[in-house]
Amino acid sequence: MNLYENIQFLKGIGPKRAKALNKLNIKNIADLLTFFPRAHQDRNIILPILSSQFSGHKCIFGKITNAYTKKLSKNLAVFCIDVSDNTGTVTGEFFRKISPYSKYDIFENLRNNLSVGKYVYLYGIQNGIFKFSVEDFEIIDNPQIKPLFFKRLLPVYNLTSGINQKFLLNLMLPVVTEFAKYYPDIVPQNIMPVSEAIYKLHFPNNKQEYELARQTFALQEFFILQLMILIAKNKNGTNYKAQKYQIKKTLLSVFKQNLTFDFTKAQKKAINEIFNDMLSSEVMNRMLMGDVGSGKTVVALSAILLAIENGYQAAIIAPTEILAEQHFLTFGNLLKNLNIKIDLVTSSILKKIKQKDEILNSIATGKTNIIIGTHSVMEDRVKFKNISLVVIDEQHRFGVMQKVSALAKGATPDVLMMTATPIPRGLAMTIYGEIDVSIIDQLPPGRIPIKTTCVTENEAYKKVSAEISKKNQAYIVYPLVDESDKTELKSAVTEAENLSKTVFKNFKVGLLHGKMKPKEKNEVMTKFKNKNFDILISTTVIEVGIDIPDATVMVIEHADRFGLATLHQLRGRVGRSKKQSYCMLVSDSKSKKAKQRLSVMTQTNDGFKIASHDLDMRGPGDFIGTKQHGFPEFKAGNIIKDLKLIELAKEKAAVIIQQDPELKSANNNEIKNFINNNHLNISKIIQVG
Repeated sequence: MNLYENIQFLKGIGPKRAKALNKLNIKNIADLLTFFPRAHQDRNIILPILSSQFSGHKCIFGKITNAYTKKLSKNLAVFCIDVSDNTGTVTGEFFRKISPYSKYDIFENLRNNLSVGKYVYLYGIQNGIFKFSVEDFEIIDNPQIKPLFFKRLLPVYNLTSGINQKFLLNLMLPVVTEFAKYYPDIVPQNIMPVSEAIYKLHFPNNKQEYELARQTFALQEFFILQLMILIAKNKNGTNYKAQKYQIKKTLLSVFKQNLTFDFTKAQKKAINEIFNDMLSSEVMNRMLMGDVGSGKTVVALSAILLAIENGYQAAIIAPTEILAEQHFLTFGNLLKNLNIKIDLVTSSILKKIKQKDEILNSIATGKTNIIIGTHSVMEDRVKFKNISLVVIDEQHRFGVMQKVSALAKGATPDVLMMTATPIPRGLAMTIYGEIDVSIIDQLPPGRIPIKTTCVTENEAYKKVSAEISKKNQAYIVYPLVDESDKTELKSAVTEAENLSKTVFKNFKVGLLHGKMKPKEKNEVMTKFKNKNFDILISTTVIEVGIDIPDATVMVIEHADRFGLATLHQLRGRVGRSKKQSYCMLVSDSKSKKAKQRLSVMTQTNDGFKIASHDLDMRGPGDFIGTKQHGFPEFKAGNIIKDLKLIELAKEKAAVIIQQDPELKSANNNEIKNFINNNHLNISKIIQVG
């Protein structure tokens, strides 16, 4: 059976529906089989019609004793069926909008199907005792026949335009029943046969059965990925590096003496781990995790100085120009008494012909010691003389292939990935293979936890005024630069003008946004740092990397429009001294998910807890930015909760690869074919792993 046949050739589909299904990433029968429900609706309990449990959703069953139509108004009508069992009768109602000019009978199908004398299951809400608002139904010929979509856990699928639940249910049941047995079962001694797991993921008898099925399919997903990582590692062998380091302390000692603070224990531990990796003969592949304000930058800078004092170049790559520019300013301040040349490489700078040629020549000849930039650093025209260390900041915001390009710049550069978005070890292992992780789990001494509250705009502005009267400063962040016709959201530009003339007319108000030129941004930040501004109104360009000790209030307007990671990063712009700081979340959203995010922010300052909530809400693919870069999206596996399954998958994969490193054996043909058929491009993951 060819599971990879185009979906349009399946009975009942055709080109039009196939196009709609393609929007749900369903292109073939295998995709359809693994298009698992987002939830299950419990329809196991069928209640008596006149049950005392008449509030909320319920399932009932009975015989149709009457059917009729009522016109409620010029534009609304209802089709009614009286349904009876041995406890009494209820009226099932189907409401429909009508047009006074249409001759079409909108109730024709319902009238033909729900005729007097037939037996019917109804799902919906009972209004009072005798009215029932119907959301779904199923007709059977006699009470002894088992229904298809009642007396069970019913799958609920994600939908798109042109595809409804009824269509998917009627499609899935026969397809899963007929074709699941052909799906490859490739994990030795799995929890249950994969064909059985697929069926039970769609149509389980109970929650326990569903969970076992989920674990079965998840184990197969993790098994395939671990096989791919191991094949790559075997093929590439141990990655030895050309560069050699010695701790000379010619730069490191001076740098440490110039600092106005001591390293925390966590920073010292991270530096030792990084230095040990750099001194070894194998290429470093380490992740440096640390919450907002924990001091990752000086740890990374220590590694960079080790490379430079041994005669090599180092690069730090940031996801945005504003962060690259901030690193450029920070490094310049921290290294101002050392003879080190630093160049900034961004798309804006590379557009300036004279400056571009000078910088590119300086990098190519080795005059530039530290190269700081955005993805522009990875362009072919940027040639290094002898780069030995690549630092990738906020690594989760880069695509997998961009990271590979960065690594290819030098023959064997050591790689240090930095993030203020903590990633659980299981997730890091799954994405990057056997990566080493250093964690800075303490803030500098004297920091006071930021107080975060959901407030009205007036309350937020009062707090801003109160803090400025204490000689402190404030940020006000908006999601937009300019006003938009499509939304009622306030913009940074408009509000900077309004507020400077009204509420904050007695204060100095600055404006910062992404459309400004790098020079303008730097001027604004320098003025804010020098207290030429009391308030900085900004977009999310200030999300990372900006350090203003006197800023004690962060007001986030339309806070519901931001994700948890962004909210946490924005909050991290305050609380960078020994003063009490505040984060004020302004939102009038009624969205349950938005309220949930804001509630998490008010409950904790812990970046690891926030990351865990973020992963639960968004899913790993969105969280780490890999969906668009060739990383497989797990359909049953949960990278956060399934750490034991990941470990088991690694063990099972290791046994296979030990016996057959390139899957050339006929016994492993099914595994090899499965990888090829599912288009899991091994090279994209391997080079990172």
